[in-house]
Amino acid sequence: MYRKIVLLAAALLTAFACLAGTPRRSPLSPFQYGHRWYFSLQGGATTLLAENASSFSANDQTWDRLGYHGQLSIGYNLSDGFDLRLSGSYNNNASALIPYGGFYPYRFNAFHVFVDGIVNFHGLAEYNVSFSPKVYVGLGGAFTNGFETPEHPFQYTEEPNLVPGFRFGGIFEFDAPGGFGWFIDAGFEFFTDWYNGVDPVDFPFDITPKLSLGIIYHFPGAKH
Repeated sequence: MYRKIVLLAAALLTAFACLAGTPRRSPLSPFQYGHRWYFSLQGGATTLLAENASSFSANDQTWDRLGYHGQLSIGYNLSDGFDLRLSGSYNNNASALIPYGGFYPYRFNAFHVFVDGIVNFHGLAEYNVSFSPKVYVGLGGAFTNGFETPEHPFQYTEEPNLVPGFRFGGIFEFDAPGGFGWFIDAGFEFFTDWYNGVDPVDFPFDITPKLSLGIIYHFPGAKH
């Protein structure tokens, strides 16, 4: 199943590159970003859907499942409607061991790297406007370490871990004419197990839903 999803994501990334050559008919506007680089910085909340996640709620510590993350990205607009983005992020996550006669939560560090293909729906229209709804899909991986492992009768965590992953999500971007803008990013990241340092038990993926707020700057394009 995981292989099929990865192949689908790779096919979508290839399709983005092919479609990027579609010509534009609209006149230039302040929000037409084809063939321009951009830089973005974002941060927000995350949680981890993995083995024993329900034990937080069972022990009235649901909010302790929340973590935080920060992401730095650089991207290139292949056209007004399609771009590629390289991202690196730091994530602080919470997980738990098997609730064997007690509650065994722990936190750990995760460093993610992804390459995303992004579709800008307003960039596909005839005119660009300041509001840009986008969707993305990406392939990447994570490195996890720094586990705060509690004492457990028989289960333990292992580190460090290097695991592959994929993700998808949506972006709502609001731009100003000078190239600056801000955005909301909501997405899901999927990793093969051992991401949270424990052997999988009837749970094929460790999933990190994310919600973040960010700023973006589109560098000026070449003048003709």
